[in-house]
Amino acid sequence: MSPGFLSDKRAVAAIIIAIPLAIVAIVFVRPIDFNLSMIVFGASLVLFLFACLLDTADELQPASTMTSTPKVKKKTVAKAPAKPSDEHAEVFVPDVVKPTVEPSKLPIETIEGIGPVYGKLLRDAGFPTVADMVAVDAEKIADICDVNVEQAERWIAMSRFAWLDEISEEDAEAIVFATEITDLEALANANADDVFAKVKRALADGDVRVPAGYVINLEKVRTWIDAARKLA
Repeated sequence: MSPGFLSDKRAVAAIIIAIPLAIVAIVFVRPIDFNLSMIVFGASLVLFLFACLLDTADELQPASTMTSTPKVKKKTVAKAPAKPSDEHAEVFVPDVVKPTVEPSKLPIETIEGIGPVYGKLLRDAGFPTVADMVAVDAEKIADICDVNVEQAERWIAMSRFAWLDEISEEDAEAIVFATEITDLEALANANADDVFAKVKRALADGDVRVPAGYVINLEKVRTWIDAARKLA
């Protein structure tokens, strides 16, 4: 037997029953009925073997299940944010990184909110570039893309800003969605502090979203207004 013998309560109970049963079989039953004594002795032997098996099973059980030591929680690795699955999600437009690109050379997807699906619809309808959106009727764009007129008006408004060197796609979205300014003249006459306050509020409320690390501050807002004043 191993040092761990009788460590299982069930094994102890089996031994307590087996030993007296074996004594009764040999001392008391055998003189009366030899066959019956063999049956009783066999039962005690089975109990004894059962006790041995229980104890052996405990010894073979993995240490991790025999102790109450708490498991160490594995350190979880943060997953990268999932990519948008929406069919209208926007894609990166390489042309946008070039400063002062002519509107006729900027793809329609440059406008914030127009992804590959809306972009294809507009291209097929004869509006492949930002320049094509500047003076188009909002109701026509809404009909082509099956969106409301307000959304179409915002796209058109953003097309009037997106081609400027000082105003990026994200900037154009912030101007239109946060301040409802829709043309260069209105931007040129705007107050920088007021515009910045509205943009800051819209960003905090989630009405306007920009890429991680992208900063819109008061100085940037002033460059928007200065650029608009030069052209308005």
